[in-house]
Amino acid sequence: MSVSGDEAGGGAAGRRVLLRSGILLTLAVGLANVLNAVFQFAMARILEPDDYALLAALFAVVLVGAIPPLAFQATTARSVAAELTDGRPAAAASVLRGTLRAVLAWTAALLVLAAIATVVAAAVGLDDALAVGATAATIAVALAIPVVWGGLQGAGRFTALSGAHVLYAGTRVAVGLAIGLASGSVAAVMLGLAGATALTVIVTALPLRSLLATAEPVRRRSLATRPNAGAALGLTALWALMYSDLLVARLAFSGDEAGAYAAAAVASRVLLLVPIAATTVLFPRVAVLHDRARERRHLAAGLAVVAAASTLLVGFAWVFAGTLIDVLFGDEYAAAEPWLGPLCLAMALYGLALVYLYHFLALGRARISVVLVLLLVAQMVAYGLFHAEPSELVGVQIAFGAVTAVACETWYHLRR
Repeated sequence: MSVSGDEAGGGAAGRRVLLRSGILLTLAVGLANVLNAVFQFAMARILEPDDYALLAALFAVVLVGAIPPLAFQATTARSVAAELTDGRPAAAASVLRGTLRAVLAWTAALLVLAAIATVVAAAVGLDDALAVGATAATIAVALAIPVVWGGLQGAGRFTALSGAHVLYAGTRVAVGLAIGLASGSVAAVMLGLAGATALTVIVTALPLRSLLATAEPVRRRSLATRPNAGAALGLTALWALMYSDLLVARLAFSGDEAGAYAAAAVASRVLLLVPIAATTVLFPRVAVLHDRARERRHLAAGLAVVAAASTLLVGFAWVFAGTLIDVLFGDEYAAAEPWLGPLCLAMALYGLALVYLYHFLALGRARISVVLVLLLVAQMVAYGLFHAEPSELVGVQIAFGAVTAVACETWYHLRR
């Protein structure tokens, strides 16, 4: 399925397709996040709180490390959608194939560096050297996923993209639980996640075979382009703003307290599935509208959907925080109860900022990344001043979630 002229033109049929795709992808991303949550909840019960805090921190590193490559998804989806809309499938395939070749070359190089670094770290007696090396390997293998998924997104193949989300989460759950129940270490779990990631790359690329077959002979594309750099910087800064508290908590608090904060923080990130689903569907459509009024309507619609859904989820989490923590994580994480609702509020605010950011990237306007980097620097300063209690980290997250959303709206009006 490609992005048809009717879809690009905003006809009734196109809107129905967009709605169906949005519902399907929302359900798939929702299921994927449920599976990710099952992974976190189960590992919290299997591991000791201190080991779970380490796993949660390394998982956060994987998530943040996967953000710069999302620039490849943004630029690939934008280019593929534009070429297909203009009736040039061979050109779209050439973009996709060239980017894949470049990313796979980087993956191979980074895997070699990760292996060398692990051996050196172990030789000097660094704690958790293998776990850190496995985390680096997972990040390296994951480089190709955004390119493959960007091809699916740009081609409008949302059914395959939906399945890809579920496959990725499902394989990580299966591998992680198998290793955890076999009393494997945190390092073994991270190695298993690297294997699950490699499987996802291979399987989710299969629906693109027919498109890739039309590509003309191409050289490897350079990844160091201005659009890629701007998108990578903005995405990394925003996701670091959202996830940095997990790393700070690991460094600032004792084992049990760090584990409880990690439980609340991980649970609150479930709210991010709403803006992720909304932006994935809207991105390729906005990229080909070429009409400022319609672009604004799409932005407003995305913000409205995310705000409405997030309001319901935040209210639910705030009212039933104790029950959710007890059911999902267990009695030993009961200290997380007062932090869950406020952290969900922070994620809801960041979710609005995520809609803005993807809107800007769809239009090739990545200079918002400068603002986000400045906010990240300010957040690091705030954490340096306020980290004595978990409630202080929560306060920092709420404040910066609100400031980030306001900054994005302000930027929109300034750059019009």
